[in-house]
Amino acid sequence: MGRFGSYESKSIFGPALFILLATGVAIWPLQAQVVETTPPPKSQTSAVEAYGGEGALIFSPAAAPLPADLTPSGNGLITGQLGPNQAPFEWAVHLTMRVAYDDNIGLTHMNELDDVFVEIQPSVLLGIGDLVKQDTFLAAIYIPSFYRYEDHSVFDSDQHIVHVLGGITADKLILRMSEDIAIRENIVLAATTGERSALGTNGRTDLNTYNTRLSANYNMTPNDFLFSELKMNMTEYAAPLISSELYAIDLYLNHGFTSQFVLGAGVELGDNPVDFPTPDQRMVQANAHLNYTPNNIFSLDIIAGEEFRTFDNLARGSYDTPVFVASTTFTPDKEIKIGLTASRQIFNSAAATAQDYVDTSLNGIFREHICAPLYFTLLGGYEHVEYFNAIDLPMPLTTLTDDYFYIQPAVDVVLTRWWILGGYYLRRQNTGSVSTVDFQSNEFGLRTTIKF
Repeated sequence: MGRFGSYESKSIFGPALFILLATGVAIWPLQAQVVETTPPPKSQTSAVEAYGGEGALIFSPAAAPLPADLTPSGNGLITGQLGPNQAPFEWAVHLTMRVAYDDNIGLTHMNELDDVFVEIQPSVLLGIGDLVKQDTFLAAIYIPSFYRYEDHSVFDSDQHIVHVLGGITADKLILRMSEDIAIRENIVLAATTGERSALGTNGRTDLNTYNTRLSANYNMTPNDFLFSELKMNMTEYAAPLISSELYAIDLYLNHGFTSQFVLGAGVELGDNPVDFPTPDQRMVQANAHLNYTPNNIFSLDIIAGEEFRTFDNLARGSYDTPVFVASTTFTPDKEIKIGLTASRQIFNSAAATAQDYVDTSLNGIFREHICAPLYFTLLGGYEHVEYFNAIDLPMPLTTLTDDYFYIQPAVDVVLTRWWILGGYYLRRQNTGSVSTVDFQSNEFGLRTTIKF
């Protein structure tokens, strides 16, 4: 399925920026949600000074940060009246509401349906420990979303997203964990003809995903460190689409030539069970790692190499291709933030065609604080998908290609420290080697977020 699982960033050194651009903008209506975990450098004692007022932000449901989110707890509409947080835990409650018009809610090539929909998205953060420095901490974020359409109620959808982040920092050892659970009901797939045709005239499905990460970073010497990560991913579709799992472990040896420049090498091994008729698979990646973080303004992290994939029961010969994951952030001053991620990875198709695909994508965010109350945000991305057969057949199935892009400019006004009001435009377009998968969509919306 060419639109899910393509936006994944991976960093094993230095601060990381996780931009959840609607968790895959093309599958369901845009959630306009940004979750950031940006602990300040160890040399900095003030997160506000280190990141121009945003270093302490662990959770914001809006693309522009609320001033109230400079601290995890308090400063909201209600909590701002209660004084400093005296509880043994941190907590925050947000409510985001959005009304939008979309001229192609089914993302179809023909017979386009337009409609107005409303999204109601409450969200809750609970945490213990220092959520700002994130040395030793545990935080959970629950974000349900409820979509209701004015004229086409068959597109109504309930979705539930849970993020859990935690870590322990000792003298030479850093342990981190994350769990991402998404339960999505009745979502629209923007995929190639194989996936969509399996759904009949409905064109919608249920999708549940479970992604677990457990990592350890061990400093052997002042300049050398080991990094290992255990990954467990489950992608569950409603029948007749194909579900899959991935269990992988990697190990990297890194050397810091300076405190700003790190080189490393590593290997990743994985087991990839897939529902019938796609055969189960095994994967090996041999990768190099580069991290360059000269200052608080710029950072670059690249993992690149080759993936070798084999198929059970000798279903076909081995398959190999270059793979990479790269991310960079640039904050030239406290008013501008730029983030880019690029990746090339192999995924299993959700269609019952015994195929996988290679997904190459680029996603980014540009955010500028124009003046005291006004933010401009630009989200965008491009994705190229190439399918290949997982089984050698006398008459091989046609291998399709897909090109998809989206762009979303938005303006948000900070009305008070706890209230944001904004608007956005979203353009989505897909072009495939089979014209029936082509579609385009324009969406205009207003949104507001309140921290209580």
